[in-house]
Amino acid sequence: MPDTVTNKKALATESRTIELPPMLNREWVEKSSLVTDKKTRPLVLDFSKTLHIDSAGMSMLYYLNRRYAAAKTAFTLKNVPADILSLLKNRHPAALQKTDSGKDTSGFFERIGGAVIFGAGTVIQALSMLTEILFWGSFGLIKRRDFRRGVLFEQMFSMGYQSLGIVCLLSFLIGIVLALQAAIQLNRYGAGIFLAPMIGISMIKELGPLLTAIIISGRNGSATTAEIATMVVGEEIDALKTMGISPIQFVVVPKFWAMTLTMPLLTMCATIVGISGGYVVAVVYLGIASPLFIGELIKNVVLVDVVANIVKSTVFSWLIIWIGAFHGFKVKGGAEEVGRETTSSVVTGIFIIIVADAIFSFVF
Repeated sequence: MPDTVTNKKALATESRTIELPPMLNREWVEKSSLVTDKKTRPLVLDFSKTLHIDSAGMSMLYYLNRRYAAAKTAFTLKNVPADILSLLKNRHPAALQKTDSGKDTSGFFERIGGAVIFGAGTVIQALSMLTEILFWGSFGLIKRRDFRRGVLFEQMFSMGYQSLGIVCLLSFLIGIVLALQAAIQLNRYGAGIFLAPMIGISMIKELGPLLTAIIISGRNGSATTAEIATMVVGEEIDALKTMGISPIQFVVVPKFWAMTLTMPLLTMCATIVGISGGYVVAVVYLGIASPLFIGELIKNVVLVDVVANIVKSTVFSWLIIWIGAFHGFKVKGGAEEVGRETTSSVVTGIFIIIVADAIFSFVF
């Protein structure tokens, strides 16, 4: 990614270089004299320390570029971070143009090292956010002044109750499909009675928690990311920080507890409905009597299977909120970044859930 942006009409005269602050915001723009300075001398703005830019900083760069171009004086942005450069190009593609070739001249090991450093930084940020969520979700509950009244029940209704329909419908259909495919093979060998323990154990230990987590990740995980990302773009998160309110406590913790309380219940409902789909196949297709099916199911299901169901669903709920919040707070651009991070949130969430489920397979 190129790190230099300049206008076309540049004069080869001695230029001055100004190192921009980590936060290029309205406060710094108001204190700076860049806007009022004469545009007769080439100017270089160094972004090597800049981490964030707001709308005031964007407007200042756009104004300076126009004024320096009109004065036929060089105006150059140096060491621009990739995210800020992308934001500049998206907002003002005609005003800021690349002048270098854009070719990546770094070596193989340099690119590998950069990828490792970037990945390590991402992991550290994610673990830091998880620590904040766990703190504000436990010890931070003592400070109740930053909670809205009734917000927990509101989140439980939207994230739990309103997800019940789609979770139960898909679980019932999956139960029917799974039981029907197994029944065809079992009936061939006269072992249709084994359908009851097979569908029961698989739904309780594995498919119930996994299917519910995937559905909820696509529904609530993406919604969490989109909501937080929109607040970041609208500078509502910055407003909360200005008022001395932790965004994690105010926005994420209610969702965290709502998912923690409703996810096991949703998983239990999905498990029961999935087993009901297998029951329908056993009774209608195989002709197994209802008491026999229920008796075989109860005889083969043990307490460890139910514990695995609850533990998995609880851990999956934490992963969904953690990943959704992490991608939401990562947004630094506009609507395009919101959509990109929402998509990444769903993909990452499903991937991590499947990995976690594979790890649980060695425990339960």
